[in-house]
Formats: sequence, C-alpha cells, structure tokens
Amino acid sequence: MQVHSSPTQKQIASRLGVSQTLVSRALSGKAGEIGASKATVEKIRRAAAEGNYQPNATALALLGAPTRTIGVLVKAFDDPYFGKLIGAIQSLAMERGHSLLLTGGRKADFAGLQKHRVDGVVLLGSDFQPEGLPAFARSGMPVVQIGTGAPFSGAAQIHMDEEAGIAELVAYLAGLGHREIGFVARETGANQRRGEILCRTLRASGLSCRAKSFLSLDGDSGPGSAVRALTGRAGMPTAVIAAEDSIALSLLLGLHEEGLRVPQDLSIAGIDDISASAQCIPPLTTLRQPVSEMAAAAFQALTLSSRKTASIPGKLIVRKSCAPLPSH
Repeated sequence: MQVHSSPTQKQIASRLGVSQTLVSRALSGKAGEIGASKATVEKIRRAAAEGNYQPNATALALLGAPTRTIGVLVKAFDDPYFGKLIGAIQSLAMERGHSLLLTGGRKADFAGLQKHRVDGVVLLGSDFQPEGLPAFARSGMPVVQIGTGAPFSGAAQIHMDEEAGIAELVAYLAGLGHREIGFVARETGANQRRGEILCRTLRASGLSCRAKSFLSLDGDSGPGSAVRALTGRAGMPTAVIAAEDSIALSLLLGLHEEGLRVPQDLSIAGIDDISASAQCIPPLTTLRQPVSEMAAAAFQALTLSSRKTASIPGKLIVRKSCAPLPSH
C-alpha cells in the first residue's frame, strides 16, 4: 500500500499558482494583513484540508509558535500501568492534533525535549522528579505530574483519590464478613502511602490494623515468602489488599504453589486494574485507576497552565478473587 505524505506549503502554493508566503499567512490566519481575498484564503485552506496538511513542528518552533508537541517522561517503561496511561494520552493527543515525544527521566533524555521545543511536559510516576526538569519549569513551560508524592515545584499534580478508593475497597471486604485484612507492598513511597491510608481506614471502620499482617517486599523477596508470612501462623488475615495489581498477581501464583485456593482460603484484591487483572485465574478484584480522566485533566492543565492538584475518583471492579467468609 502506498503511503502519501502530507503536502508542504511550497507544494500547495505551486498547485494553486500563488506564493508560499500567501499560503503561510492563510494557514496561520494572517492573510488579511496583506489584503488577500476571502475566496483565495478559502481555496488555500480547502487544498490544505484535502491533502491532510500538517504544519512542521520545527518551522513552528523557529517562528515562536506552539509546536503542538508534548513531552511525556515515563518513570518505568516496563510497568504495565504506565503502558495503559500512555495509550490514553496518545489517543487524546491524536484527537486534539498533538504529537507526543516519549522519553525517560535521565538528564540526557532532555536533549530531545529541547530539540523539538515541546509545548509542555507530562511526568508519569509517583515520587518522580527527573534531574534537569527544574530548568524547564523555571522557563515557564507547563509541567503536569500524574502520580502522588511531594509535588514538583511549579507543576500541577493529578492522581486517583486513593483515600476514597481504599475506603470503598475496605467497605466491600467488610461487607463480605472480613475483619482481618492484610496488606502486601513494595518498599516504595507510593506503596507505603497506600499502606498508611489503608491502616487509617481500617481503624476508622472499627477494624484492626495489625503490623504482622502488613508486609513489605524488598528486592529479594518473592511471592512465596509473603504467602508463608501471611498463612504460616494463627490469626492470619482472611483478605489481603496488594498495593499494586502486579503484586496481587504474584500472590495468586504463590498461593497456588503453596496449595492454597483463592478466594476459598484467602481473598485477594489489588489496586490499578492493569490488563492482566481481568485475565488471571481467578480474575482479580481491584481498584481501577481513572486513566482516561487523568489523561484529560493533564491536557487541560497543560492548555490552561493550571497549577492545581486534581484528585479523581477511582472505581471498584468486583471480580472473583474475593468471596464472603463461610460464616458470614
């Protein structure tokens, strides 16, 4: 299949028999300054639309105009949650006529942002403050962070309302009769903050927050060690919330290897709702991140240069990994 590239201003001018300067002014809305007729301007714009004309970002940057290019800095490309978020941002960018420039958070990664003169920057990740970004913020460029943690100076911050979401998850488990609820997390700031929210929520709900049922996985700990710590004693929790779906999926594997059944022996729930959560056995009950809403809020913040924090409700997704206690 032959792919046709969009025409340049020079090609449009040659086709219509007008000057390239006139085409440039017509497409930028400045043709009236040189006395161009409305009919000619309309003819130029129609030719551009028919050929799917796309303005050159480099040329726009040289003119000081917006390039309609947004830099997206990703904390971890191998995290499935970020893949879902990138997809939502890309779909919205296409709808609004923007391009994305994806990169990491190293200082060397900023060369591309400077080269393409992006209109704004979106940070994907909690506790993510890449070296080199402060210079962008000081220049007045809008910066938006999708994540939690100490807010980046001068940036808008957007995230899921974790307080309300975790409260809804606890209420659901309590409604199933669970009174002993555990927590498994990694040693990251974002995971530990979710644990703190869960502990406060349990106590506010009249349930116990037991230190022995709150496990933190270090870099060497696998799901097997967490499963043995949760199940190898009296007074084990009857339900466990994982700080991320990826941790919950590891727990499902570890429980299966230990000969334990979910949800018959232990109910498991996660947070994020990555794609794999609906495809595992059993499918995972989880707190879904408002990915589309956060992407839309990020675009609004970039466009309006808003510096406000937006906390957006998540959604409880009930699947088959949680069940009522037999005695309930």
